[in-house]
Amino acid sequence: MFRHTRTDGTREIVKVADYDPRGVRGMTLQEAREKAGEFARLCIGGTDLRERFTAEAAAQAVAAEALLVAQRKAAGGTFAALFGVYVGTLRGRVSHDDARSIFRLHVSVPFPEIAAKPAAKVRAEELRDVLARLIEAGKGRTAAKLRAYVRAAFSMAMRASLDPTLPQALTAFDVEVNPADRLPSLAQFSKALDRALTLPELKSFWKRLLGWPDCAARDALVTCLLLGGQRPVQLLRTRAKDVDSSGRTIALLDIKGRNRQANPRRHVLPIHNELVPIIQKRLGLVQGHDSPLFSSGGRLPLRKETVATLVKEIGAHMASSGELEQGPFSLRDLRRTAETQMAALGISKDIRAQIQSHGLGGIQARHYDRHEYMHEKREALDLWVRQLER
Repeated sequence: MFRHTRTDGTREIVKVADYDPRGVRGMTLQEAREKAGEFARLCIGGTDLRERFTAEAAAQAVAAEALLVAQRKAAGGTFAALFGVYVGTLRGRVSHDDARSIFRLHVSVPFPEIAAKPAAKVRAEELRDVLARLIEAGKGRTAAKLRAYVRAAFSMAMRASLDPTLPQALTAFDVEVNPADRLPSLAQFSKALDRALTLPELKSFWKRLLGWPDCAARDALVTCLLLGGQRPVQLLRTRAKDVDSSGRTIALLDIKGRNRQANPRRHVLPIHNELVPIIQKRLGLVQGHDSPLFSSGGRLPLRKETVATLVKEIGAHMASSGELEQGPFSLRDLRRTAETQMAALGISKDIRAQIQSHGLGGIQARHYDRHEYMHEKREALDLWVRQLER
């Protein structure tokens, strides 16, 4: 300890260091005497030791923070790190896993030198090579999606310094130019799909699905169709608490669309008589109120890929039996099939939109139209279910 008299006559004791005869974890007596002499000279010169110590501590803190920021920039300034932060902002959305997987498979693995390059130095020509590899492999749609994800990541990093809603980590990349802006949009690979099952194909598919061995994927797929072609991802997100058994309704959370992640739209649908046994069976298997309604293990919701695999297997059986009139189909084609067939039944476009929860983002729907259309949805789904039964 160093004790001294301040200029105003008051006495003060300040800690110099811990004592350590080896001088490893503290000061030896000789080192302490030298430090005391330094303090004494400062006091004679009129220096306030307390203020000096406070100023030195503040300066050390600023220097440590600057070093930390520099280290963070050096370690996290890569293209891969930037994309990782961007992917983190997609958590909870369908695109989260898609974006992460596409970047890993088509950038990090085949082009590690580009992924490890500082994000601010990535050039459009390098991204062009990445996309060209995909297009040459016949994966134009994947190339278009990767270009869109990369463009969004760089755009977000450029806005981060002024947008307080974005992760602060994005400010560490010093991105001033978006290299993906110079790349063509590849719109030719993003054309809308038009595959829909014909009535004979739908009949064969439905018959095979109902005869498939009992499993969670089968229940989920049957539910998707009986509810008018719902998005599997939204249905698989449903919890036991989202089912109103007495009112015979089920609520899906629609997060598709801008700004819906934080405030998803509740998409309420009626449960038809044909669907009641499946819903009751699933409710009997859940472990709690917050448990997923469709799960193979109890706690984690069924994955969309599991349901897609079931569709693929049924499609393969149909192909081998000569039941396909227009070639292979996939899980996403079933939603289009449902809407196409409901239109053929005379169900209006507005009611189909209410059933499938699309096209409801306009001002009228968001702010003025508070009608739940439950009666109309029940009538429309009754027609649709009877069509499936036939």
